[in-house]
This record gives sequence, structure tokens and C-alpha cells, in this order.
Amino acid sequence: MPKPAPAEPEDQSGTITAEQLCSWTGFTDRRHRQLAAAGWFPPPIKGRYQPKALIGMIRYLVADRAKKDDGLSTEQKGYAKVRRLTAELKYEKTRGAYVEKALLIPALKNISAHQRATLIRMLEQELAPKLSGLTTAEIIPLIKSAVEEVCRMFREGVAGWMAEPPE
Repeated sequence: MPKPAPAEPEDQSGTITAEQLCSWTGFTDRRHRQLAAAGWFPPPIKGRYQPKALIGMIRYLVADRAKKDDGLSTEQKGYAKVRRLTAELKYEKTRGAYVEKALLIPALKNISAHQRATLIRMLEQELAPKLSGLTTAEIIPLIKSAVEEVCRMFREGVAGWMAEPPE
């Protein structure tokens, strides 16, 4: 059964009843009063709204729609940004600026294992026998030399890998 058309405003000093405004807008009288308190239109006087209430309702609905559209616009901008960043990443990857983690980890583990083995060999077989009977002042330069040797090996390993990354 179709809804009856809302009643036309009665000509009582050019005002609109709360019921009429509710039937035209679909909002409750409580919501109308909240909007009036927020300054969208003048509040009702003895349950009747001035015709300015309709203009205020239109302004409110336009502003509310713009706010909702702005939320969608923000989401669309975020989506476009993610797509752009993804495309840039793919471009950089095809250009060779990035290396996959799966390729990087084994190479770094290999360098680290070689560095560890060298450090153990140097400390146990070379440095320890040299340190016996030396003073602290004599030991420190030998330890620094061993550390520099291990760091040099690490730099060379990384440089070699950077010159020709794993396939």
C-alpha cells in the first residue's frame, strides 16, 4: 500500500508543525531539535518550526553528504597511493635496485659463517699463543688487529656480493 503524501503546512502564522517536518525529512523531532541546537536553523517555538527550518535542513543535508563524500575521496586517494607505491616498487625491482629477501639471507649467512670461522681460527690458533706472557699494553694492539682483519673480511664479502648478487 503506498504511503500517503505528507500533509501540507497549515497556515498558522507561517510555521510548520513538528510532525510535518518529521514526515518531510524522515528525521525525528529529537534530531530536528539537535540540529536546531547546533545552529542549522532556529529552534521550534511551542512545537512549531519556522520555514527557515527547511532551508537549514537542506544546508545540513548538503554538508553531511559532502562530509561522507570526503571520506570516500580520502579512501580512494589512499588506494591510489598504495597502487602507485606498488608500481614504483615493481619498477625498482625490475631495474635491479632491490634484491629479494630469499636471495639476501643465504648470502649474509654465508658471509657471517665465514667471518665466525675466521674469528675462531684467529683467536684459538694465532692470537692465543701470541698473547701468553704479554702485558695489557702489548695485547690490545694484537686484539685490535684481529678485529680489523675480521671486519675487513666482512667488508670484502659484502662488496663481492654487492658487485655480483646471487642469481
